[in-house]
Amino acid sequence: MSKAKLRIAIVGNGGISGFHASHLVQFDDVEFVGMMDIRREKAVARAESVGGAPVYDEYVDMLDKAKPDVLYICVPPDQHGTIEREAIARNIPFLVEKPMALNMTLAHEIRDLVAAKGLVTAVGFQDRYLDIIAQTKKLLENRTVGLVDGAWLGGIPGAYWWSTYATSGGQIVEQNIHLFDMLRYLFGEPEKVYCSGMKGIVKREGYDLHDYSSAVVTMKSGVIATLFTGCYLSRNVPNKNGLHIRCVDADIRYILRQSVTLDTGAMQQTWLKQVDQGVTEDRIFLDAVRAGDPTMVKSPYADACKSLALTLACNESMATGKEVFL
Repeated sequence: MSKAKLRIAIVGNGGISGFHASHLVQFDDVEFVGMMDIRREKAVARAESVGGAPVYDEYVDMLDKAKPDVLYICVPPDQHGTIEREAIARNIPFLVEKPMALNMTLAHEIRDLVAAKGLVTAVGFQDRYLDIIAQTKKLLENRTVGLVDGAWLGGIPGAYWWSTYATSGGQIVEQNIHLFDMLRYLFGEPEKVYCSGMKGIVKREGYDLHDYSSAVVTMKSGVIATLFTGCYLSRNVPNKNGLHIRCVDADIRYILRQSVTLDTGAMQQTWLKQVDQGVTEDRIFLDAVRAGDPTMVKSPYADACKSLALTLACNESMATGKEVFL
């Protein structure tokens, strides 16, 4: 692809759209050619925030008239499928936010359509682009890990669709999927999962999620990880969420998107996040589109399907009370 500016369109203009738009405006090789949201005022506001862009009421109309080089898909979890199919039919590379489906039948369909076209795709697993996760990988080299524990605990986000399984998939699938993805990124593929969840603390009309859960994931490597997920807290715990990796000779503590610490007992060393992982994620995706090279992306659609499958297996385990093999 030439060095002409990449034409970017965004469908879905809620909070995560703003996350990406705030990075894209920093690049001098992009131009915004379309914004679309079912709430038109959101699309108008996003267009204004990037210095102006045409606003569309239908995404198919936007794809046909704006003719974007790249599509960002930032819609609620239950709204995926048709948007991706329309982008693929027009050979438009896309970045889609997680979770990119609420069932594996749809996810595998989109995966196979992407593969048939050889399209560059990305899924928004931003932690993979962290400098401190790269450092964590280095710290794990030549170390033996037995147990890992971690947590994503907090309150209920403000998104209108978040509080029901039908629209969000639940907290594990919509939110803590980032840490489940980190298990795969750091320790390889999972073999099985058992997850137990409870309700009763959160009192909110229309809410049907588990308030908290604990998932035990056995990796094919032999690592056993326990991840806590909860949305019942009335306070933030920003320095508590992340992963605690228990090696034979050291502890490694990843504080979510903040730092990683190596503790050998005799010494401690901490690395603080220095680079905005969101900027890196978006830059690498656009560079991959320019190069026509899907392998440049750290979380292409096909790989992301495996992290989605792990979180959906947690939901299945909570529903059935049984261990789920992957």
